[in-house]
Amino acid sequence: MSVASNLTLIQNMYVALNAQDLEAHDQYWHEDMIWHGPPGFGDVHGRDRFKYEVLADFYKAFPDYHVSHEIEFADENWIAGTGYLTGHQKGEYLGLAPTGLPVKMRFSDFWSVVDGKLKENWVMVDHVDTFKQLGVDLMAAINQR
Repeated sequence: MSVASNLTLIQNMYVALNAQDLEAHDQYWHEDMIWHGPPGFGDVHGRDRFKYEVLADFYKAFPDYHVSHEIEFADENWIAGTGYLTGHQKGEYLGLAPTGLPVKMRFSDFWSVVDGKLKENWVMVDHVDTFKQLGVDLMAAINQR
């Protein structure tokens, strides 16, 4: 695929993410895709598991979920981006009960592209900062050990 088509692929996938349109993801992800999530999630194999066990839970935790990239780049086989997810925590997130607090979650993604669809995704999330915004100081908890 071309650089332009790969950037369009990820931009369109983000439209589906922000619309919380789970079924639209079938056109962007391979059925046997792998999502390498950040700590607390682990690897998820398969598009349906990704949609219903990862995305659906994010939408419950942050019903006003919105993601955007600050930086994105691609070549013929790879796409990368970094940006923010914003929303208010209205549901459980990684064991943390709903706080109602706003969050601006910094993330980075790397995707491999095979035959015009996303095949694998490696995700990094700044959970230290995210949890601090939600009232939990992870570094203080670690330093108290």
